[in-house]
Amino acid sequence: MRGKQAGLLAGVSAMALFCAGAAYAQAGDDVTTVEDIVVTAQKREQSLQSVPVAVTAYTGETMQNLGVKSSSDIASVVPNVEIGLPGGEGNQPLIYIRGVGLSDTSSNNAGPNGVYVDEVYVSSPGAQTFQIFDLERVEVLKGPQGTLYGRNATGGAINFISAKPTEEFTAKAMLSYGSFDTVTGEAAVGGAVNDAVRVRLAASGARSDGYIRNDLTGGRENGKGYFALRGLMAVDFSENLDALFSLHGGKVDVRAPQYRSLGVLDPATGAPCAITAIQAGACGNVLGYVSPSSFYRGAYDRREKLEVENWGASARFNWNLGEVTLTSITAYDYNDKIHREDTDASPLALMAIDYGVRSHTFTQEVRLSGKGERTDWVAGAYYLSETLKQNQTVDLFRELRVLTPGGGADPAGDSTGGAPVLFARALNTQKTEAAALFGQIEYAITPQLRATVGARYNYEEKQFSAAGRFEDALIGGTPIPGGVLPLYAFDQSAKFENASFKIGLDYDLAERVMVYGSVSTGFKSGGFNGGFLSFDPIEAARQAQPFDEETLTAYEAGLKSTLLEGRVRLNAAAFYYDYKDLQLYTLVNTGALPLQLLDNAADATIYGAEVELVAKPVQHLDVTMNLGLLDTKIEDFVSAGADFSGNQLALSPKVTFSGVASYEIPLEAMSAAVVLQSSVSYRSSQFFSADNAPLLSQDGYWLVGGRIALRSDDGRWEAAIFGRNLTAERYVNYAVDLSDFGFIEQNIGEPRSFGVEFKVAY
Repeated sequence: MRGKQAGLLAGVSAMALFCAGAAYAQAGDDVTTVEDIVVTAQKREQSLQSVPVAVTAYTGETMQNLGVKSSSDIASVVPNVEIGLPGGEGNQPLIYIRGVGLSDTSSNNAGPNGVYVDEVYVSSPGAQTFQIFDLERVEVLKGPQGTLYGRNATGGAINFISAKPTEEFTAKAMLSYGSFDTVTGEAAVGGAVNDAVRVRLAASGARSDGYIRNDLTGGRENGKGYFALRGLMAVDFSENLDALFSLHGGKVDVRAPQYRSLGVLDPATGAPCAITAIQAGACGNVLGYVSPSSFYRGAYDRREKLEVENWGASARFNWNLGEVTLTSITAYDYNDKIHREDTDASPLALMAIDYGVRSHTFTQEVRLSGKGERTDWVAGAYYLSETLKQNQTVDLFRELRVLTPGGGADPAGDSTGGAPVLFARALNTQKTEAAALFGQIEYAITPQLRATVGARYNYEEKQFSAAGRFEDALIGGTPIPGGVLPLYAFDQSAKFENASFKIGLDYDLAERVMVYGSVSTGFKSGGFNGGFLSFDPIEAARQAQPFDEETLTAYEAGLKSTLLEGRVRLNAAAFYYDYKDLQLYTLVNTGALPLQLLDNAADATIYGAEVELVAKPVQHLDVTMNLGLLDTKIEDFVSAGADFSGNQLALSPKVTFSGVASYEIPLEAMSAAVVLQSSVSYRSSQFFSADNAPLLSQDGYWLVGGRIALRSDDGRWEAAIFGRNLTAERYVNYAVDLSDFGFIEQNIGEPRSFGVEFKVAY
């Protein structure tokens, strides 16, 4: 009922704004046009409306006004995009574009959707969640980007483009305060140093007490604590040679995010609960703990830190050689993360995991591009080298050590009635080298008809070493010399090769109306299971075998149009995907310890459509609506005795929708204006796992937001109040099945919140 009310409220709000704007127009307003957005989706500057690719783009200012603060927030405003956060805010995301994604939470396996910051590929999954600030725009490319982009773009790519240094001196700052004592600040300053050098420095930071009440301590959890900094320097070495240098870094230092524990066992008998009792919150975990009935409360005994450190540098050179431009992009990135997780989300020491990862990544891209009378072309080479090390520990049933001999480990559970008491460590090292050659040409067959042909050759080599061990002075009552008992150790390597292609046509039906069609392929290399392997060395060796690459062939047709004298932008796309050997992660509960499997399914089919509408029906009214429709199906896949055939892919709701209406009321006497903004987003029911388990799902829900701002006509200042999740919708962002320990781990969305913010600019 709450979802219907939210939808009704959003519809009424949008209609009210529309009617108010229409009435104002009748009083003599002039109608203006929809703002055009320039994108670089095809490695050159083009109008969004002239790119024959499905692209959703927003300016940095629009993202800020919508409350999009993190890279993981963009799913709320882009159709057919979902971003799950299994480890909570600040941890690696599971990015799904049009049903294409990877639900593996291991930090050594990047998903099939590329994340780029200023054209630099963010390789480490642990670094793909970051705060976004001082942006020029965000571009989300849908469909395989197997020609022009680097690695792992089977499903699409997300480009974050920073605001660049300018000739004029500019400065701006923003400060906001909101619910849960949340303080956020941003600032940027820049300008010309001399005729040849321009700089820009930007920073962002936040702190918050958090929105979950900890009944054990009386404090709050799931707060914020981060700081990020970026410095850019643009240099004109000569008339034909320029460069952009970037130095960036960030740090997260906050108590680790907490989950909601949804028990699945009868707290009195330990027997499995009926699903209705589970959903009612009446059941507990294997030690009998039942979570509080309140959605945003828990009792957490572990309150250690999530600590993330990122820093990197890049240099982009553009050398104009006459009719050809040579571009070189060199980048280095470092990521160091330790997530000390209260996995069981309870006051009992049942399960605690530490996820540690450190990565060093070097990338180099070289491109040649040119433009002829009928052609636009680009060709280049790409190289990546990454070293990634994992240090992960799991502490099981420490609560029961009073029952074990000498308080030591008891992996077999002989003294506890079957519960394995142990402390184990997994140490993994993965080295990746990837290289590619690529090219794409657009040829104008006639002034109205253009053809695009592109291809890319990919080569990738991975080396993976893993070691697992128990760490305890006593195991089964037997002293262990040095406190370490090795379980397994091995080295593996694998090589992958692929050739991707794209063939497309686009045709101008009329002025500012284009249709296009394309066939393209995408490729994601195989890899290794970097999660916790079985404590059985034979089973672990089987889990450690590399999984194969996955490929996707996409058929797409689309429309891009600007109508009604520029007042309406209407874009649409329909697509069909033939998905081969898709990589599927499954967590299989065995009745003892869960088994993590990462393997290739047989095939999957995906089809759907998107419609994006931007309209300015009257001068002071802006309306944006995005609709995504999606149907996904796994074909012929059996894993660990479970049949997944016919199931829906994870994080792939059939319907996604977002809408924003903004209306400006001029205040001529104050040389200012009041801006009213309402926003709404909807996603239909979805599953968080490929087995489509009812307890690993979320029903459809609406999120409603609003903002009222007073801003000066010259843009020098703005004051605003805002609200998010105004209907107090309770929803789950992601869930993990840990029923071997008697519970489902749920990462829950933020509750209703309000705040004020102030902006100044010069």
